[in-house]
Amino acid sequence: MPPRFSSLIILAIGHCAAAATPALADDLPFVGEWDCGVATFSFSQDSYNNGNEDMPILEVQEGTDGSYTLLFADDYTVSLSGFTDNKMGWLSSSGESLECKRAE
Repeated sequence: MPPRFSSLIILAIGHCAAAATPALADDLPFVGEWDCGVATFSFSQDSYNNGNEDMPILEVQEGTDGSYTLLFADDYTVSLSGFTDNKMGWLSSSGESLECKRAE
């Protein structure tokens, strides 16, 4: 295969992969501030603040049911589900479950 053709294929593949990632990040329903009773939690596309500390999100996994699982260091996870305009459920890998509403 001529070098120019293989370069075009690599460029096309890279472009498709790059185009898919930002669209997901822009549509994440949990981004913002949430009153979860015990504290106000805030989420950005790449970090989570539990009211005490910022935690970098290592990976976001979208479930087939519209839920999202956020993966953090030390095998800690938070699952977010049941989204409406102003409510969501929050479940940590330690077993704590909270009902959250959008902070005003």
